[in-house]
Amino acid sequence: MHGGNIYSFAEKHGIAPESVMDFSANMNDFVRIKGMKIKSTYIKNYPESDLGAYKSILSGREFKPENIAIIPGLTPFIHSFMHSIDGISIIISPAFTEYLDASSENSRVILPMDTVESAPEIIKNYNFKAVFLVYPDNPTGQLISEKSLVKILDICVYKSAMLFLDESFIWFVNKREIDEGELIEKYPNLIIGRSLTKILAIPGLRLAYLISSAGHINEIEKRLDPWRINQPALLYLLKSNMDFCQIAEKTEIERKYVIKSLEKAGLALVGHPRANFATFRLPDSVNGEGIKEFLAGNNIMIRVLDDYPEFGINYIRIGIKQHKKNIILIKSIEKYIGGFHD
Repeated sequence: MHGGNIYSFAEKHGIAPESVMDFSANMNDFVRIKGMKIKSTYIKNYPESDLGAYKSILSGREFKPENIAIIPGLTPFIHSFMHSIDGISIIISPAFTEYLDASSENSRVILPMDTVESAPEIIKNYNFKAVFLVYPDNPTGQLISEKSLVKILDICVYKSAMLFLDESFIWFVNKREIDEGELIEKYPNLIIGRSLTKILAIPGLRLAYLISSAGHINEIEKRLDPWRINQPALLYLLKSNMDFCQIAEKTEIERKYVIKSLEKAGLALVGHPRANFATFRLPDSVNGEGIKEFLAGNNIMIRVLDDYPEFGINYIRIGIKQHKKNIILIKSIEKYIGGFHD
């Protein structure tokens, strides 16, 4: 079950959705939602189909506008892309659960991130058509090294295969190691997907974009609905101007604080997170569903990783929020775990 299902949570616990502190979904908590009224004009007319101005905003100094396709969230594209692959797909795990849930008539090979990091040439053993890599991964927030990523790209070229690099949480990574603009210029077999719902904190508006070679983007756009992006989402993007100054730094400071505090409480950090979330293994005396229900009583949502094959009921993922919210979460967890030692 994905995080962020606040409406069902609020109904179950008899509270207003606005009262929920959602640590289960990883939205940017360091931006203020910009005021914008949904005018009747946005509803009774078709949205814009010429997205050139919005591509220019997204391209920034990294890419060219012709390297960008704007889409209504990454999930529909992931499903359609995986369904279109005529051959084996390699999924480097852990990854967003939709990569496993997407329907496909062809086989999928799941390879652990640690294995691919240490020996990326392992993928040569498969006659694959596409590789899917989440960067940083979900749910641990780790990054594969630049060296291994380039090796994977080179092998994909040799195999005439695509690499889909899911950068849904890249904006939260401080001191990024790779230059995606250079990679796009060098590797026409690379597609990068970036979610804007996370960094702009607008999951209700559904907005993302793809980055690839101009020729590839042209082919992708031929298959896309011309009115695929609703007008409020486009106008929100225009207002944001992609100004994310200091978001990664703020995230890193709070992430370190949350990790240090929860490790003191007895939770064990998994991996080396670089995104706006972290995964923990609970103490042996604590059950994931038990702590989830306890926190729900305090209007707090967390993500139990029971549907990830690498993890299970004793692992939780925590979104990184503003300091005052993190304090409330930490104190609630300390209270629950302390109850096992009284």
